[in-house]
Amino acid sequence: MARERSTSVAEGLKEPHSVNLKVLRLSRPTFNLQYPLPSLSSNVENGSSLELLHHSSLSYPSQPSTPFPLGPLVTLPSSFENAYIGESFSCCLSANNSTPFDLTDVRISAEIETPSVSVPLELVLPPDANPDETSLVAGNSFQRIIRYDLKEEGKYVLAVTVTYTEPPKPNTPTPRSRTFRKLYQFVAQQCLMVRTKAGRLTNGNAVLEAQVENVGEAPVTLENINLLARNGWTPLPVGDTTKGSFLREKEVLQVAFYLLAEKGYVGDKTVLGQLDIEWRAMGGDKGQLTTGNLGIRRMPGS
Repeated sequence: MARERSTSVAEGLKEPHSVNLKVLRLSRPTFNLQYPLPSLSSNVENGSSLELLHHSSLSYPSQPSTPFPLGPLVTLPSSFENAYIGESFSCCLSANNSTPFDLTDVRISAEIETPSVSVPLELVLPPDANPDETSLVAGNSFQRIIRYDLKEEGKYVLAVTVTYTEPPKPNTPTPRSRTFRKLYQFVAQQCLMVRTKAGRLTNGNAVLEAQVENVGEAPVTLENINLLARNGWTPLPVGDTTKGSFLREKEVLQVAFYLLAEKGYVGDKTVLGQLDIEWRAMGGDKGQLTTGNLGIRRMPGS
């Protein structure tokens, strides 16, 4: 779960800033789950306590009621939730002017520190925003959106810097430029774990087996599993390519590819290629994972 880094005692004693920064993770809504109690027979009065229990168990009590576990309402996550490798991490940066006076030269910048590098992030404006507007009227706010594709497992730090200029005040006769920086930590983990096994056949062709396990905390729908073969190989899927397969937590799906060795190819044939896996989360968010190069042992004498 993401959390804001704590500030020191000295920082807490400084004058409060005029801009209040909120970082909100963007995600798609999901259907609300309900656990309805069985409906009673028609000869029971509608106002009885037993009938009231039935209506109270519905996420949206209405007529006609249904025992289906998915209610007609959609809900947004109540917490940061998990961040998975292969998915896009999106946030809305909202700068709010909490003072009774207008601010000028308001600017936001952001960067993300991955387990290996630090990357500056592009800020995307909402459709109705003016890219040249840097003033922030009292009580108003403006937003910027960031997106970053998570590719590494481990701890991430989102750093957001806000700069603005306050108008003259009785104790500060000239405009004052102020800056603050906030850090937010979260952890990216694996959603799908892939195990592979490859072998060469006596006719020179090869077989690649793969097990795809859902190690996340929610079901996913696999849209496609492809083998991006290297030169010298022609992949043929064995059976269905699992398009549309529903994979619950801890479930494992096994796929296989038969690879034909191209005749006359004189290059390296120890590398078969890479597995490319696409899936959708429960809310419809898209994820994609590409493995490293998968290979086989070199044939004796080759």
